[in-house]
Formats: sequence, structure tokens, C-alpha cells
Amino acid sequence: MRIWIAILGLSALSFTACTRQESREAGRETHEAAQDAKDGTRSVAREAGRAAHELAEETRKAAKKAGKELKEGAREAREGWNEAKRESQAEKQAPKQ
Repeated sequence: MRIWIAILGLSALSFTACTRQESREAGRETHEAAQDAKDGTRSVAREAGRAAHELAEETRKAAKKAGKELKEGAREAREGWNEAKRESQAEKQAPKQ
């Protein structure tokens, strides 16, 4: 009877040892899978960051160009205003016939 209890006890210990080993392996696999997913997320986030940076640079360049065009348009409008002002003053000062 003692032999059967000893055999039963040893087999129970061997099953738990196998289960622990399998648990460790499963834990390792889960950890590796999580690490791969994390690395994939990092690369996606990195690409999104690069795209956002490129978009910001293009927007900055377009805003700078629009600012130059607005400044040029304002200068032309001011020149036209001053020209019309001079013409108006010249008409007032011209002798009337």
C-alpha cells in the first residue's frame, strides 16, 4: 500500500512539474507575443509621427508662401491707393478751363 502511495505521489509531482514547465513556456510565448505587438505599435506610431512632421513642414512652407503673396498684394494695393491719391490731388490742382 505504501508503494502505491509513493508511486501516486511521485506521479502527481511529475505532472505538476510538467504543468509548471508548460506554464513557463506559455508565459514566455505570451511575453514574446506582447513584445512583438509593442514593437509593431512603436513602428506604427513612429511612421505616424513622421507623416505628421512632414505634413507640418508642408503646412509651414505653404503658410510662408501665402504670407509672401499677401504681403505682395498689400504692397500693390497700397501703391494703387497712393497712385489714385496723387491723381486725385493733381486733378484738384489742375487749372479749370
